[in-house]
Amino acid sequence: MKTITIILFFISAVLSAQSESLASYESASIIPNWFNKTSTNQGQALELINSVRSNSDLEPLSLNIELSSLAADRLDSTATRGFYESSKDNTGELYYNTSREFDNYFYNAVIGLIIPGDSNFTYEQITCKSCKEVGFAFKTIRGKVWTMLVFDTLY
Repeated sequence: MKTITIILFFISAVLSAQSESLASYESASIIPNWFNKTSTNQGQALELINSVRSNSDLEPLSLNIELSSLAADRLDSTATRGFYESSKDNTGELYYNTSREFDNYFYNAVIGLIIPGDSNFTYEQITCKSCKEVGFAFKTIRGKVWTMLVFDTLY
């Protein structure tokens, strides 16, 4: 009986040490905090887009890292040029800029782009039937926060 108690104590001590190691590894993660927040914010914006698409009986979009990288590159290009110039490829891109502060620029941009203005272009791109993926990026350019959405196809 004494041996079983010692073995059980040893097993619980080993398991406890492993869980503490895992907890300290997670807290010292190499993924920066801003990345986790950006990821969460993109997820919330994607949920909003997919909610709108669901109301139109369309398949949900998925987040694509390469399209997000492309969106970031296009914002870098906009910052370098000093103005927005649409791309010549087959991707669909939308941008939204604001000088106001928001917790989630991605979500705010989707709201602004869903509401039709003078044309329905932005809404039609968000509800594109052939689109499967989207990427997001944002960047502060000359005091305004620009948010770019890049879709895998132009509607």
